[in-house]
Amino acid sequence: MKAFLKQLWNSRFLPIAFTALIILSGCGISESLDSVINSDLPKQKVDDFGQQDDYYEKFYKEMTMRTKVSHGSSDILALDALPKDPAGNVNWTAAVVKGYINPRPSLDPNVEDELPLNLNVFIEAKVPLMANVLFPHSIHTYWLSCNNCHPKIFIPEAGANPISMDEIFKGQWCGRCHGKVAFTFWPRENCVRCHIVLKGQSLEKERWK
Repeated sequence: MKAFLKQLWNSRFLPIAFTALIILSGCGISESLDSVINSDLPKQKVDDFGQQDDYYEKFYKEMTMRTKVSHGSSDILALDALPKDPAGNVNWTAAVVKGYINPRPSLDPNVEDELPLNLNVFIEAKVPLMANVLFPHSIHTYWLSCNNCHPKIFIPEAGANPISMDEIFKGQWCGRCHGKVAFTFWPRENCVRCHIVLKGQSLEKERWK
């Protein structure tokens, strides 16, 4: 049997078939090969944005897995190779978590890198049928320092920020970045990237009832 397989490999049939299998199988095998090829790359500063039993982290990992690399979707080669969201835009969060990119902490080489803050903030949606929000500091503090948002945009105190979607759409609160440099509010798949906690499942006291 070994001799037969060796003869088959030397005939170049198996190498061609194996290559075709990789091409036809989609990103699953391709990503596995990438992980092997890039195994000598330096370890990213963030491998996990929290504990496995954390509500947000479970959902976050699921949402990250839904991204895909769609080659030919961007004229910019660097962006073309990054994972995309359902709207076809770069999912920067997935790009970080999956190790596609590892941004420097600062243009100043003397600035020390800081680990992300693993702190989730529960925000109740005022609309009864709308799922509540769980804001993850982890991925935000990967990119930003605390003073980017506090205290000018958000007062770091529970109940001190009367956030509304109307004002967010107008560029206030989360709208300072989202819809501009961060993912936009549509399509619906983007809504549930923030509104992820169903009513009654938040383990928090909700006022909507």
